[in-house]
Amino acid sequence: MKKVSLLALAGAAVVAVLSLSAWQGARKAEDELMTLVKNYLGQDLPMDWSGLEGLPGTRWAALPPTVLKNCLPDGGCFTRQGTATLGGRAVTLVATGARTMVLNVYLRNVAAPIGEATVVTALKQADPGAELVRCPVKGGQGTTNWYRLKGAKSAGFLSIQTVRGAKPSEGFVLSYGNELPALQPNQLAMYSLQCAAGAEQKPVSTVLPHQRLAEVVTALLVPATAAGHDWASLRALATGITWDSAPPKKWDLTTLKNDPNPMALSGSAELSQRKFSILASGTATQVRNIYIEETGQHPKGEHMLGVVYEKGIAVRLVRCGPPYTESTNNWYSLQSSRTRPAMIQQSIGYDGNQVSDSYALRLDGTLPVRDPRDRDPGVGGCQ
Repeated sequence: MKKVSLLALAGAAVVAVLSLSAWQGARKAEDELMTLVKNYLGQDLPMDWSGLEGLPGTRWAALPPTVLKNCLPDGGCFTRQGTATLGGRAVTLVATGARTMVLNVYLRNVAAPIGEATVVTALKQADPGAELVRCPVKGGQGTTNWYRLKGAKSAGFLSIQTVRGAKPSEGFVLSYGNELPALQPNQLAMYSLQCAAGAEQKPVSTVLPHQRLAEVVTALLVPATAAGHDWASLRALATGITWDSAPPKKWDLTTLKNDPNPMALSGSAELSQRKFSILASGTATQVRNIYIEETGQHPKGEHMLGVVYEKGIAVRLVRCGPPYTESTNNWYSLQSSRTRPAMIQQSIGYDGNQVSDSYALRLDGTLPVRDPRDRDPGVGGCQ
């Protein structure tokens, strides 16, 4: 199934030139854009879908918003199309968000470009605290800059994309919230968070998120020369996991993860901008299991365990979870001459073109009690 392109979606919207009064026609495009920005962020909470109609100079398709079969890369599962004019230029609009709120507004100008320098000057005048927080790597293929908006009543970002060539155009994205909108995996090496004059502009990451996760899983395996990890040695591993500073505490995981171990330690990790919650369980002296759960979604098609295999760890399917569910829950053995045998469960939840991953790593190489619906390799489609 083809991925949904937001710019293509915006470009497909019906372009309508709005009639302007004389005073509107005299306004500059950049000033009208700043008026829209300030109105969008001038509230304490994200606007609902009907609130779009309060954005000056815009017209929107009738409610309710369109429900998408596949959610967009920005997390939006609902859209509403519209039109506007900026300095006499017809602009297409697409708003995206959740069922009850708008989180992003995309603007596409295929008429004469306003120009990023002109927009930034107007942005600095409207919001002196605005700053460039993400930019293309020098010499790369990136075409978008992200500006953090500080002066608005609510926090947000304005991204500006410039497309040059025979038919130059420009796109703007208004995003609500304090968190910089996530990049797609194939964009991580194209952009930098070091955007000050003279900065090195190192890429956000040259390693894809699933490759970075494979590094973490491999690092967590117990060396063949060791009996296991204790809590201190777990913290000392070079994994990029931030563990709770408090000691492991008593934790009943029997109902949550069918885990009889009495102690647990929580943590978190951000791996190439992908966020995970982490939980390790065990006894007072030894770590037995580690649970890794993605807190968001990503495009399907990655093969994390394939990268583990490339690192010299033999990966073999040993058990499949119940069939006819909206997720896969399969167990694999991990073996190598340099590590003790381990088992890992890969659970993948599906949401159209997006998926979320979670993993259960059993460092002692055992499998949990079998679910009666589980299948062996080669049985009932287990492969």
